[in-house]
Amino acid sequence: METIIAACCFCRNVRDGFPKDGDGAESWVTLQTYRAKYRLDERDLKLSHTYCPDCMMRYRQLLYSATANNHALPL
Repeated sequence: METIIAACCFCRNVRDGFPKDGDGAESWVTLQTYRAKYRLDERDLKLSHTYCPDCMMRYRQLLYSATANNHALPL
């Protein structure tokens, strides 16, 4: 059985769970910690890349300027 896991493009941590209603943010852990916690084999994992909250805050300006420049329509 394959499991799709959200992984941060910058720090490579993975999301462990989802935020509950009003509980705050989800937790992000290393891939090794996640695999050990759920006893998953590397062959069972597929990574879906995203940005963790810490990296999103840290690299927000870089992300938005790079995205705007690469996706701008020519005039």
